Amino acid sequence: NIKEEEIDEIVEVPRGFKILANAFNETDPDIRDVFRYAIKRGANKHKFWMLRLGYSNDKEFRRSLILPSLDDNGDINFYTARKIDAESSNPFKYNNANIKKKNIIFNELNIDWSIPLTIVEGPLDLLKTNDNSTCLLGSSLTRDMKLFRKIVENKTTVYLALDSDVYYKTLKIAELLYEYDIETFIVDTRSADDVGDMKLDQFEELLEKAKPYEKEDTLLS
Repeated sequence: NIKEEEIDEIVEVPRGFKILANAFNETDPDIRDVFRYAIKRGANKHKFWMLRLGYSNDKEFRRSLILPSLDDNGDINFYTARKIDAESSNPFKYNNANIKKKNIIFNELNIDWSIPLTIVEGPLDLLKTNDNSTCLLGSSLTRDMKLFRKIVENKTTVYLALDSDVYYKTLKIAELLYEYDIETFIVDTRSADDVGDMKLDQFEELLEKAKPYEKEDTLLS
């Protein structure tokens, strides 16, 4: 029997969505501002295309950086739109697809489960990570989430790189993966900025210094 929550929900791409990488010569000031914002957040040519960063002139999404997510079939399964003028403290700065997040693996199309997978909190953090990465769309990973099941099925090595303010949650996730014999490394962000505020080389340095999780890490935290 298929439980109701396991049925795939249909997500449509935001109205008027266009790929931002094709807007280099755009004269529309709003589009130019979205382009500059993406670069400010760490996007380069490779990230523009790999993450399929986009924009829209639709009233609901105008002056927002849109990050769509594609499932393993190449169909859209989620999106987030970040208002470029909203302060970081603004709780309404994001416009997300109205869908249950636990069934979503953000940009599963990009993931190679046979090599180590880096996991961060949110889509914008992916601008700073290596290519084989995804995000939690939050700060929790539980047994009932599709991402967790795929990791366990494939015995995928995981690098956890959550923000410093949720370090304890990082350890709890690592403890859960440890129970299933998943090799897990902790990217310690406590001495740095949040992942989304880091420079790319700064994140790479922390990734190289990541240490394998051991049960004692949770006990001593």
